[in-house]
Amino acid sequence: MDPNQPDAKAGLSGVLRAIAVLAVILVAAIGILAVLEVIPREALQEWLTKFALVGAIVVAAAVALALLMRTR
Repeated sequence: MDPNQPDAKAGLSGVLRAIAVLAVILVAAIGILAVLEVIPREALQEWLTKFALVGAIVVAAAVALALLMRTR
């Protein structure tokens, strides 16, 4: 590997790490708002169900893409 060439995997790892940090901050903020009762419990349950379904779809799509793009 040429040391002058940027490592594509390192860039992707950085992006994934940044997304994970933002997700943790978002979950913490929602948790704080729920504890302070700014967000009603019913609305929070509805949001969590929808986020879980969207997350499952995104994970399934990512796994499918990873399998399709895998080199042999």
